[in-house]
Amino acid sequence: MILFTDLDNTLYNWVDYFAPSFRAMVHALSPKFGITEEEFINELREVYKTKGTLEYLPILQGIKFFQNLSIKKQDEYLQLAKVAFGRARKKNLLAYDGVEQTLKKLSESGVIIIAVTNAPRYDGEKRLIRLGLDKYFYGLAAWEGKELPPNFKISSSISKHIQKRWEFSKEELKPNPLAYLKVISEFSVSHKSSYVIGDSISKDLNPAKEIGAVTIWAKYGTYFEQKNFETLLKITHWDTKDVKSTYDEKPIEPDYIVDSFTELNKIINPPQLKLFN
Repeated sequence: MILFTDLDNTLYNWVDYFAPSFRAMVHALSPKFGITEEEFINELREVYKTKGTLEYLPILQGIKFFQNLSIKKQDEYLQLAKVAFGRARKKNLLAYDGVEQTLKKLSESGVIIIAVTNAPRYDGEKRLIRLGLDKYFYGLAAWEGKELPPNFKISSSISKHIQKRWEFSKEELKPNPLAYLKVISEFSVSHKSSYVIGDSISKDLNPAKEIGAVTIWAKYGTYFEQKNFETLLKITHWDTKDVKSTYDEKPIEPDYIVDSFTELNKIINPPQLKLFN
């Protein structure tokens, strides 16, 4: 039995952690560049268009104001960005209520838990480590992240708990079902014994439904502060069509709709638990 779980807005509120952290970085660095915060965000948005990732350091390294700095100044500004972003992240990056307890129970019951994310593998892994959740995951399937700037330093922080890592190209990421199929084939598990939970029906659940897995919509992951969502709109320059494609509720009818991650305890019934009933 396998549980595939998305990360952002499924295990934690990505919007409400990332947006305040990004604003903190912009607030700290815009005076250094001698531009307004709005001008800084516009520059960051242009880099996002080409890089396709919101991870803050790669985007920062891609703007012309940064590239025109001396190596010494670049290091100084990178450190300032890390401190500003990190302080806000520490305050706002929190697992949803009941996530750790539910992961622990399922893991101890023999469920194979796999994280599936479109973020670069090392960033997804670092977030699991920061949250203290990595110990419940057997594996992590994510973007290989090779399109990042060549001077971007990948953290050496690697979980000692995660046993298997799968990396995919952008074309192979969700909504492509390849990650689900690859893991299922390696474990020789029935598609009907594979559960997929995520906040995006189009990206997380459509491909899962396509291969016959049990789909669980994390409806709670679509709730966040309006101010933070507006920050994301400014950075990404998403239009109505882009937002709809991520949070559209109608492409398929999920097998289950949950208002809390803890509801997985009622949906997934590992064989091991039945022995004690």
